[in-house]
Amino acid sequence: MELRHFRYFIAVAEESSLGRAAHRLHVSQPALSQQISDLEEELGLKLFTRNSRGVELTEAGRPFLIAGRRVLLGANQAAEQAQEAAKGERGRLVIGSLGVATISFLSGALARFREQHPLVEITLLRMNTQAQVEGVLTGSIMLGIGLYGYAIEEYEEQQISTRLLLRSQVYLLHSNNPLLGFH
Repeated sequence: MELRHFRYFIAVAEESSLGRAAHRLHVSQPALSQQISDLEEELGLKLFTRNSRGVELTEAGRPFLIAGRRVLLGANQAAEQAQEAAKGERGRLVIGSLGVATISFLSGALARFREQHPLVEITLLRMNTQAQVEGVLTGSIMLGIGLYGYAIEEYEEQQISTRLLLRSQVYLLHSNNPLLGFH
């Protein structure tokens, strides 16, 4: 059974006429009639009764029509979702992050991303820098946000790349205790 069988069956059921359905589908009436016969033969039951006014659904045809519409709707949704995923509009984004150290800028960036890509599911995982490198290499995460100054081995540099996101001044906060040696 193929999707065209469902399309043909639904058109005949909605039009109550092989001729009108054939016109709607842009196929010949004999070809449509043959497709409906093939479908009935494959199912082992009659979906339509023929009469002088056209065709009418049988008791077996009524639930098949309801289910057939669901099948076509599902197929159309699957195609749309695949197209959205191919365009980057739908999918999953798994990010490894240091957590507290990156949350100040990451929450705003993720909010903007969600506005632009509402169909993308975002998962944020708290991971240390080395786990992020391993995650990107194995594909368990797509992005890592951390401190990569010395964390990437030479052989890993050929497989992944880094981009500087922030420049931050780091300060040491201390008391004026003479034991610390800071003046």
